[in-house]
Amino acid sequence: MPRQADKINKLDKEVSLIQKDIEIIKNNHLKHIEADIKKINYVLWSVGILVLSNLIILVRDLLG
Repeated sequence: MPRQADKINKLDKEVSLIQKDIEIIKNNHLKHIEADIKKINYVLWSVGILVLSNLIILVRDLLG
């Protein structure tokens, strides 16, 4: 039967591993996700500008 001190030691190790995993996620994965979101935002703005310019050309042709 494990003693109380052994159980506490095991829990401390598990908490340390969880903290390490959280740090890795916070420092590495979130930066990659942020970069991907910036790329998507850039593409969306580009498509939006293209659609707007085509709409302006269409209106110009219909009125002219």
